[in-house]
Amino acid sequence: MFVLIPVSTDAPVYHWPYGTVGLIIANTALFFLLPELAPYIPQLEPIHLLEWIRCLFLHPGIVQLIGNMIFLWGFGLVVEGKVGTWRFLLIYFAIGMLVGVFDRMGAGGATPIIYGLMAISLVWAPKNEMTIYFIAFVYRLFINTFEVSILVFSGYYIFFEFMFAVLFGFQFTDSLMNLLGSGLGGLIGYLMLKRKLVDCESWDLISVLRNQQGRSERNQRVSSLPQADYQLVPRKKKKQSTVSQDTESEEQKLTAKREKSLTQIRTLIEAGKVNAALTEYQGAIRLLGSLTLPAGLLKGLADGLYRQRMFTEALPYYEEYLNRFPDLALATRVRLAALYLEVEARPRAALRVLSEIPPHSLSDRQEQQRETLERRANSMIEEGVIELERRHPR
Repeated sequence: MFVLIPVSTDAPVYHWPYGTVGLIIANTALFFLLPELAPYIPQLEPIHLLEWIRCLFLHPGIVQLIGNMIFLWGFGLVVEGKVGTWRFLLIYFAIGMLVGVFDRMGAGGATPIIYGLMAISLVWAPKNEMTIYFIAFVYRLFINTFEVSILVFSGYYIFFEFMFAVLFGFQFTDSLMNLLGSGLGGLIGYLMLKRKLVDCESWDLISVLRNQQGRSERNQRVSSLPQADYQLVPRKKKKQSTVSQDTESEEQKLTAKREKSLTQIRTLIEAGKVNAALTEYQGAIRLLGSLTLPAGLLKGLADGLYRQRMFTEALPYYEEYLNRFPDLALATRVRLAALYLEVEARPRAALRVLSEIPPHSLSDRQEQQRETLERRANSMIEEGVIELERRHPR
């Protein structure tokens, strides 16, 4: 005998799972408050909306309740994490009501809805992984954890429901209802994806099948443009017009303003006025459109904010420094990983940053810090910490 318990996911979670937690509480409470299942199962005639809704919270036994709530937690994280609480609740009840239309007499319980959420997760985040607790009892108790892709985990359960439905000749059994919930969930997930009602960052099933995962829409549009089958012939230079001279003059003025802003930012950082430097930098971006800080200034700004314990403000500048100057940022990786853990509770992000540090490249003290952070991150993952992705740019 064994049990698989999905506890967390590395899929980007942009919304706290209030709806998922609320549904778990409601299902559990109604199970004990309404022990008699039969009076609340809708009959063929007449149809009452309240009866249908109550049926979505009922379960034949404690084992099914526990299993459903475990899987509701795992897959609710993925779905609600992408679309938010209200859309998630709408999806949840829509699947349940539609399944109930096909099988009025067997509408008790949330199992078909859970399978619908599985299918949606498979469509929206097939390559993301779930952390699974494996509990087995064979003469003695075995407990372990492993990670598996949502594609494999969801596909495994949906496939077995399909096999059972085939075995019973597609009669109105629980397996057929679960399969129906999967189909409805997959359809809802696909339609929301096509209508751009959900942002999967090009890691959805369609992008994966097309080998376009992780590519932005803009890059996809550019790469899909036809290549020219001719060569441009160089043209003779003409005299610069007044318009081009004016353009060059404007560019020179813009460059001078950027240099002035960089000088001002450097002066403020050296004087220890980090808040003023940050204000100057943000104002220059608004005024000039863009302003790229050199390595020393960028690191100085991030370190100054860190020393003033403005950790949330410092974090994106450390990230930019790491992305632009990876060879200079070995020690910065340790500090950034600590910020991911302590400020944002993102253990997987911390492990990704630490994993890119070459062996024997840190001092003994920094190496001890790295090992401590890795242990802390792994402990947080095992505890099932929900990793919220910071979506909005600074």
